[in-house]
Amino acid sequence: MKRAHPMTATPKNRVVSALLLFWVGLPLAGVRSAYVPLHETPAGTAGQKAVAPHREYHSLSRLEIFRAIQNDLARQGVAGRDALRPDDLQIQSSISVRQDDVGLVVKRIGYDPIRREIVFEMWTSHESQYLPFSVTTRRDPLSLGLGRVLDRRPEDSDGEGSRLRQAASRTRPRPLVLAKPGKPSTLVMQGQNVRITTTVVPLQPGYKGQLILVRDAASARVMRAEVVDEGLLQTTF
Repeated sequence: MKRAHPMTATPKNRVVSALLLFWVGLPLAGVRSAYVPLHETPAGTAGQKAVAPHREYHSLSRLEIFRAIQNDLARQGVAGRDALRPDDLQIQSSISVRQDDVGLVVKRIGYDPIRREIVFEMWTSHESQYLPFSVTTRRDPLSLGLGRVLDRRPEDSDGEGSRLRQAASRTRPRPLVLAKPGKPSTLVMQGQNVRITTTVVPLQPGYKGQLILVRDAASARVMRAEVVDEGLLQTTF
């Protein structure tokens, strides 16, 4: 019997091995081809999460508060508002807000007669979660023309406007009385190229520049005269 040469058996072995690998791998390939992902991820979004936009907080500036106060005074026709300056405002605390436009408004203007301060009650109307806050100034309310504003505010039904007037009258210096009733004074009467001096008796008290009633000591005639100085009055004819 002849024996097969080893070189002639190698190709057959290779063919058999290849067929075995084909039949073994075929079921696995079918399984892999049948696999479909349950959820497809769009290109470019893998591993990314939705992030809410973040807005930085910022503190309301003195200029923002000043402009809101000036706008409110202008709306109410306060003529003396130009006398108020940003440095006149006393801001007690720092107010942090998120939006650029918080709708800052003046809810109320009051007066503290004990501290002698004007109180502006401010509110961020576009961010209503914040409580109102107060900004004050020691400027004279009457010099800013705020007496009328305080009088007509419905919140001042407790008489705050009246207290303001009383406090202002206590702090305002009273004019000096130069003409006193019953005390003889000199009256200078001036006309065209004529100047007459006579003695009169004031019937009313008067300060400089005020018109009062006087009686001529000689004729008992009553007339009006302007107070010029202590014991001195003038009139024209």
